Formats: sequence, structure tokens, C-alpha cells
Amino acid sequence: MNNNYQGTVFFDLDGTLLNNDSQVDDSVAKAVHQLKANNYLPVISTGRSPIEIDAATKTTGIDTYITLNGAFVQSQGNVIYQNNIKPTLIKAVINQAKEFGDSISMHSPTESFLSEASDFVKDFYQAVNIELPKVDPTFYQKKDVQMVVVVSSGDAKRYQEKFPELKFYKTGPYSIDTIDKGVSKMNGIKHLIKGLHLEDKPVYAFGDGPNDLPMIESADYSIAMGNGIESVKNAATYVTTENVNGGIVKGLKHFNLI
Repeated sequence: MNNNYQGTVFFDLDGTLLNNDSQVDDSVAKAVHQLKANNYLPVISTGRSPIEIDAATKTTGIDTYITLNGAFVQSQGNVIYQNNIKPTLIKAVINQAKEFGDSISMHSPTESFLSEASDFVKDFYQAVNIELPKVDPTFYQKKDVQMVVVVSSGDAKRYQEKFPELKFYKTGPYSIDTIDKGVSKMNGIKHLIKGLHLEDKPVYAFGDGPNDLPMIESADYSIAMGNGIESVKNAATYVTTENVNGGIVKGLKHFNLI
């Protein structure tokens, strides 16, 4: 593994590296390849699981990623870090979701399963261009699970109040990403940088949503997308244009990375 990079550049996916059709624009893919040619390490940093990022990895050639909101970190096929949610907690969240009328999807690096599938859940997965997982409400009893997603139109607060040992991020109109408290994209970045011995290199981060805030606040140079939420924009070093309006390319050029 090359650790002579000039720096590391972390990209959120939805609303950031991806366009509104969950694809990478040609101009963005070209910019990432140029970034690599300039000896910077591009890294995906997303709430998605590794099996949900093909659209980004195939076009950009990125082979290092922080997935499941920092709970699973991998580089060139080597696992650097993972954090599993306790099965008893997952069971409790599933039961609570049933009481609220919500559904749960459980995620490992290689598999995803639903607690149940409703028309509402099907519509959600179609909207984010992700294949609908199969149903297995006992998946958490068989495999390690790093993240669950509450599929709900409600807010995260009612879950956060009941489960203080977990962290709930409202990442979309119908999704609440759920990970262990203390796990975050920034936590994943720290594990990656240590694992690749890149502690002395600058860190750049692009993001737009609430689960990006820890890395936006902590990166040496942070770039908020023009379509991002206000708290991310307020915390960023630089606010670029929207993800569908050249925001990635403009942000990279602003810091002379390409």
C-alpha cells in the first residue's frame, strides 16, 4: 500500500459524489481520476453498505471506503476496522419500530435484510435506486450487523430518546441511519488514516447531510455541497455548488487538488 500520498480526500455519496439519479457524472469521475493522478487518495465515506456503492467505485476506480457511517472501513480488499451493534439492541429497535409502525433494514458489509417489507419500504428503496433486500427478521441472530436503517417518515428523536447507547441520523425523508454511539464517519476516517499510516497528511472531506457533520467539523479542509443542510455549510471551510452543478469539481479546484 502506497502511503506517500499528498493527502486523503473523503467523499460522501448521496447528495455529494452521486447525482440525483444515484450515478457519478462523467465530469466527476474524470476529476477523481485526476485527483489520483495527482497522488491524492480518494476515499468514499458513506452511510451505504459496500454492496450498495458499485455505481461510484466502477466509474471512479476508488478502492478505499468508509461505509455504514464509519462502522466498516476497508482498503484494497483489506478490512481495517468494523464495529458491530449488539444483537439485543437490534432486537429492541425492531420491536420499537413495530410499535411505531416502521420497518428496519439490517446491514452487514455483504448482506442486507429487512424486518418486513411493506409498500412504503418498497417505495423507499426504489427512490434511492437500491435493490430491495429480502426479508429475514432474525438476520441479526446469525450474522454481525454494523448498521440498521429505520425506514420511517418520522424523525429520529423518538428513537434517540429510547436508545441513548445508539446514534440515530435522519439521512433522508424516509430513512434513519442507526449505529453505535461513538461510531461516525470521522471515527472511521481516524481508523483508516492510522491503518494506512497517513497521520501526517492533510484530510479533505466533502459532504451534505447530518451524518457528514462529524467529518466536516474535524477534517483539515472541509467542503459543504451547495445542496447541503445549514449546519454542514456553517461548519465547512468552503461551500461549493450543488452536487448536480459541478460542486465536486469546483471544490477540488478551489483547494488546487486537480
